[in-house]
Amino acid sequence: MHRYLDDCESAERSQLLSWNLTGETEIYALFHVIAERDPYERALGDVETVLDYDLTPVDDGSFYLFVRERATEDFRRFKAAFDDPSLVVVPPFEYRPDGELRFSIVGESGALRGVLDGLPTEIATRVEEVGEYDQPARRTLTDRQAEALDAAVHVGYYEVPREGSVADVAGELGCATSTASNHLRKAEARLVHQAVGDRSSRCCPT
Repeated sequence: MHRYLDDCESAERSQLLSWNLTGETEIYALFHVIAERDPYERALGDVETVLDYDLTPVDDGSFYLFVRERATEDFRRFKAAFDDPSLVVVPPFEYRPDGELRFSIVGESGALRGVLDGLPTEIATRVEEVGEYDQPARRTLTDRQAEALDAAVHVGYYEVPREGSVADVAGELGCATSTASNHLRKAEARLVHQAVGDRSSRCCPT
């Protein structure tokens, strides 16, 4: 499905939010996916390791995916690199273009170095940042939403008094004004919900 995200224009982003890896043969995981639902579900049905799943719509362009999957040998090798009890792997796992998977790990320095040594050699790794843990709010945004916020800051849209307009943001992004406005609204909503807490109540099938 990571490859599907790369290849399909109607799929934008997937994040692994939580999982249960206590079993040796099966994985239970919860994803948030920004994609057109029907083609995504058809592609998911073709994945041999997927044993069962359920989709819960969030809005027209995104949904939660609860999936039960068979654990492969490759996955067990990957998981073994994080088995040190002093390590905490912090969700979300963010599935990015070109097969990249981004996530954070908290733990003692020796154990963190052990992760790099323990990963299968065919997996290329890159350490982006080392320091005190702080979940960046920006990681909750899609790439396009982040670009829209960058453009808005650049044109002075968030200055007081305001110096730039949504049309200026659209010009920076090379898109329609309505599209730029939509990106900004969604980005702002996500950041506000993260800052003050989402007061809405949603249930996801288990």
